[in-house]
Amino acid sequence: MRTTLSGLALGLLVVGVVLVGANAFVLSPIMGDVARELGTDPIRIARSISAFGATTAFSAFLLSGLVDRYGPRITLAGCAALVGIAQVVAGLSASWQMLAASQALAGLAVGVMLPAIYATATSTAPEGRETGRLGTVLTGWAVSLVAAVPLSAFMTSHFGWRSIYLTLAVASFAVAAGYALRMPRALGGKRSASRPMQAFMLPGVRPVMLICLVFMTGFYGTFSYFGEGVRAASGQGAGRAGLYVMAYGLGFGLSGALVGRFGAIRSQRGLVVLLFAISFAYFAMSVTLAHPVLAMLNAAAWGFLNQYGVNGIIVLLNRAAPHAGGAAMGLHSTVTYLAVFLGPWLMSLVYLRGGFPAVTTGAGILLLATAVGLVLFRGRDGGTRL
Repeated sequence: MRTTLSGLALGLLVVGVVLVGANAFVLSPIMGDVARELGTDPIRIARSISAFGATTAFSAFLLSGLVDRYGPRITLAGCAALVGIAQVVAGLSASWQMLAASQALAGLAVGVMLPAIYATATSTAPEGRETGRLGTVLTGWAVSLVAAVPLSAFMTSHFGWRSIYLTLAVASFAVAAGYALRMPRALGGKRSASRPMQAFMLPGVRPVMLICLVFMTGFYGTFSYFGEGVRAASGQGAGRAGLYVMAYGLGFGLSGALVGRFGAIRSQRGLVVLLFAISFAYFAMSVTLAHPVLAMLNAAAWGFLNQYGVNGIIVLLNRAAPHAGGAAMGLHSTVTYLAVFLGPWLMSLVYLRGGFPAVTTGAGILLLATAVGLVLFRGRDGGTRL
């Protein structure tokens, strides 16, 4: 029998995603400000995001099954508290190495927390409502982009970038208390103690994970330098970069509402088509940055398409591994945050040689080449044709 969540408990899951998103995205529009205060360059600050991605992938791969074993209450409360501690360390950082260490600590917690949130959301949804429930929880990413990231740019301009992390720390501790009081002790239904690698071997999973890796590498590699690209094109500060991020978030949120109403992508073929569409959004990005209205529309379209990608990947993964929620979502987070590591690191090499236009072009080529390769190869995975 399924455990059902109260409205407050569901809201806490959404807020948890907001906090994860804020921690992951907040550095992009303020990267230059942080670099100047810490006496370094934006490349090293971007590599702090890579540290977050590396430890999140590591944690998700080895520890994401904890929610199946210990339940949402203990798992989520403990992880949210650890994220709060990491954010305190970030706010007190005296060097880029200390900032990177704080992001690595946050990643250890997020690698367990995010799969636990997704698994809790889908396993406690009414029968047949898993996609809608997941869409609701994923709106947390949109909120973090529309509200938290632009607010961080404002706070940096008026109170300094450290105030952002200290504010996030207070919010994380409050959410940890909420999880301890409102989350169920265990996930309902038959649960498997399998690990992410076992989920990876299930039919239909590997092509979806390849798409996830390419999709997320292109996104995080581009988003890490998005703020710097906007500022270079406009000649303005963090506030302008925050507006473009907000446009992305509005597109992401609108798409989430449509996913909840009309349904997610339900085939691997659909995800491949989506790769083609997003690649053209990347190609258009460097061209439109010189034209503010077009740039904001393109950012909104980028967000709109990305929401469909995130939702579709999770839905297909859940369908392939329905009885191993923590492990399957751990696999998703492992691949996603491997991309958080790879994207900023690879694109830092591109950025040094060609600036932000080269980054967006590189991301577009990566997605387009992968989509074309999947179509031409027409590979099978456990008998499932792309």
